[in-house]
Amino acid sequence: MALSARLPTTLDTNKFVPEIWSKLVEEAAKSNLVAFDAINGQFRGDLVKGDTLYIPKTNTVTATEVVVGTKGATLNPFNTAAATLVIDQWWEAPVDIDDMSNFQSQVELEDYAAGEAAYAVNKKIDSTVCALFSALNGGIIKGTDGSALTDDVLIEIAEILNEADVPDKERSLIVDPSGLADMLKIDKLLTADYISKKGAIENGIIGHSIYGCLVRVTNNLTAVAAGTGNYGVMLQKRAIGGAIQIQKPWVKRFEELHNTRFQAEALWGVVEVRDDFGVPFYTRKA
Repeated sequence: MALSARLPTTLDTNKFVPEIWSKLVEEAAKSNLVAFDAINGQFRGDLVKGDTLYIPKTNTVTATEVVVGTKGATLNPFNTAAATLVIDQWWEAPVDIDDMSNFQSQVELEDYAAGEAAYAVNKKIDSTVCALFSALNGGIIKGTDGSALTDDVLIEIAEILNEADVPDKERSLIVDPSGLADMLKIDKLLTADYISKKGAIENGIIGHSIYGCLVRVTNNLTAVAAGTGNYGVMLQKRAIGGAIQIQKPWVKRFEELHNTRFQAEALWGVVEVRDDFGVPFYTRKA
């Protein structure tokens, strides 16, 4: 219902009743960025210079029975090709604000500009990690695209990792909201693990599940091409390696242009290191 007219009617037309702009800003919703934290990012220190890092890998050897008087055949635990980590991603997110608007605005434009720029770059870094999930386990993806994520699927994936002697520590289960919703229907998860957390999600992390993984939830997974869901993954952090050479925000005044640039940028690379240290699965919906 429309408001009744003012008396005298000239109060509005002659600007005696102000229109006020709020100092509070409703920020854009953002995805939880959890993928880079779930992988092995310790290679940054090895790439002080250069654009390529070779990551050596060992393999297991088999002991042989001793034969008296015979020299045992030498074994080679270094017979696996190295992984090649190439720094091939360089992205930026610049935001320019003119001096007049910056001076006249009722909100702190600089803070929001810097925050949004940093988030844009961090999201791109996380996206490049998520793009590698579907290739793990030889590209064999568990579950059914568009169907609920079930206890049987997760148990099978955990079994695959265990049979490959993947370390128990530092495993993660990365799902989207539909995957989390499906998991919350599995009774044993609620009774055994999540009850202590009361279902709380902090920065995309729920806690450890009975599958031996830290559960991470994000809206930033890679969607199945011409499909319905996303590619989730259960992995140990050594499945994927990453290194960030440059990750910095900066601010620069352009007096001659009468504006200020707020920019975030990063230079990085990611690579699959151990294919059998992760198993992808389909989620119900993207």
